[in-house]
Amino acid sequence: MSVSPHLSHPHYQPQSIWSARKAFFEQGVAPVGLVNDAVVRSWRRCSDSGHAVSETVAFEPVERAHISRLLQSHQELLEAAQPELADLAASVGDAGYAVLLTDRKGSVLAVDGAIAQRSAPLRLAFRPGVDLSEAAIGTTAMSVAVQELQPVRVLGAEHFFTDTQIFHCSAAPVFDAHGNVIAAVDVSRDMPGMVDSTLWLAARCAQRIERRLFRTLRASVHVEIDAGSGFGSGAAGSGAWLAFGDSGELMAANRAARSLIGLPAGGLELHFDQLFVERFGPWMSTLRRSDSGASMRLQDGVRLLAMPLDARGTARTGMLPARSVPATKPSLQAAPSSAPEFGDARLTREFDRALRAVAAGLSLLVTGETGTGKEVTARALHASGARASGPFVALNCAALPGELLTSELFGYVEGAFTGARRGGAPGKIEAAHGGTLFLDEIGDMPLSLQVSLLRVLDGKEVVRLGCHTPRPVDVSLVCATHRDLTALVQQGLFREDLMYRLCGHTLHLLPLRERRDFDTILNALLKRFGGDEELISAELRASLKALPWRGNLRQLANAVQRAVALADLGTPFTLDDFGALETKTSSDVIKPDTGLMHAVAVQAIDSALQRCGGNVTQAARLLGMGRATLYRKLKQR
Repeated sequence: MSVSPHLSHPHYQPQSIWSARKAFFEQGVAPVGLVNDAVVRSWRRCSDSGHAVSETVAFEPVERAHISRLLQSHQELLEAAQPELADLAASVGDAGYAVLLTDRKGSVLAVDGAIAQRSAPLRLAFRPGVDLSEAAIGTTAMSVAVQELQPVRVLGAEHFFTDTQIFHCSAAPVFDAHGNVIAAVDVSRDMPGMVDSTLWLAARCAQRIERRLFRTLRASVHVEIDAGSGFGSGAAGSGAWLAFGDSGELMAANRAARSLIGLPAGGLELHFDQLFVERFGPWMSTLRRSDSGASMRLQDGVRLLAMPLDARGTARTGMLPARSVPATKPSLQAAPSSAPEFGDARLTREFDRALRAVAAGLSLLVTGETGTGKEVTARALHASGARASGPFVALNCAALPGELLTSELFGYVEGAFTGARRGGAPGKIEAAHGGTLFLDEIGDMPLSLQVSLLRVLDGKEVVRLGCHTPRPVDVSLVCATHRDLTALVQQGLFREDLMYRLCGHTLHLLPLRERRDFDTILNALLKRFGGDEELISAELRASLKALPWRGNLRQLANAVQRAVALADLGTPFTLDDFGALETKTSSDVIKPDTGLMHAVAVQAIDSALQRCGGNVTQAARLLGMGRATLYRKLKQR
């Protein structure tokens, strides 16, 4: 994360800006040294396009259909950005700043922070779908950041049009895993007195979004690289990331990594062995076994250090060796440091009980309907316990066929099957060593694998596919299911001994319709997506609470995001903004598939898949159900 000095003045200097405007707009002279050169280049582009500074700037209303298409087309980016935008808003909101995410073309994707109490122009600008591109509203921090590929401030009169000179903004570009600019993060206020730290905060938020996006790549390994001993001693990471496939093919290199290694922009068809002196297989073995990273030398002899990126997207500095078992067990007195806050006292009490059970070494089974937040709860338990510094590894047992699930869970050795990569690979159980293994949809695990999992739990060791040598492992096991395991046992689909082994303690998550903190959840989601809770009447709250919400928290979050995106600025929300009719339809779809209802469900699924171009993830979201549930229903047709 770098902030270029020539793109940022440390203080707001209005006299210099007005002198620059006079030189440029009245005398046609380049105002050297008075404002950032990047701002002058933006002024020149606006002037060359035929615009005059006195033109009226209108933040035009946006059609709801356009907003829906826009948000849907950037769903992956939004999922990565929203938690980081929320953190940024928490840092700057009390100082009166609003937070904004635009795509690379300047369309608003998400807003947060202090918006409701700001001026009308800011409230009109900070709405999903509004066009804030340079072509539409002239010079902005977002457009300059995207053009210059650097964080930048644009303060007051540095904006091209007179109408937008009330804004004081800091922005940073967001890059994808291949170094292409895809978005911009902006921090804005409609008054002077810009705090110097906002530029740094915007740049940090952009980098954290990039890290989350990088982690979504389906690669064999994601690493952060640095020179020499680099960050292995605990220093801040370099932000230079590489991703390699099963055979060592380079799948992605972000801008920092390309700069460090000397790779050109654009697509790359390179292999690990072409870049580095080491061979990929032995190097991977070293990386997995070491808690201090793995050395790698470029072909010109420059030595680098690589550290894996963990599931939270930061460089791991405390990895346990793959074959060792901790000499001491986690303390049972570990204080919960990251326990979530519930508005329902029952959930708070049950979460605390589950935390104590996990600390005591018991396996935990999390039950509840689809969308109640089982994985979120598992992550919170992990982050609140003594294993928080270890890895959190998740695997959905319903998302993979049996053969692939076996290799994913237990790992394999070289030559174990056709296509097995050189050197073999550890499974999720080994990857979770010293931390938490979360097995979602455990009720869908094939019987043949259930025996092997039981052996791992009883013997605390795992045997890779194609191998006979056991490897000791130490994991805290958390499983989740929306199915009745007792009924599955009676049907012969689940082993009774494994069920008892998994149910050391059971945490049941209530469906949304039975929770007592609906208003707390609704308010939190409104804040997350930039909505104003004051615009929801008591009658609307009661109507929303009365809906069945078969998709639970996931469905409510989607409905709130839609409402904030589609509602007119400053006007009270309506039931239609939340897609009430779609909510009811989606709820009916996931009822038992019998008779006429089965035919209706099939028709609804076909329609959703057609609308989403065959994308199962998007179709599941549209139907208000989990992806695994939709896959299961497709198999049952």
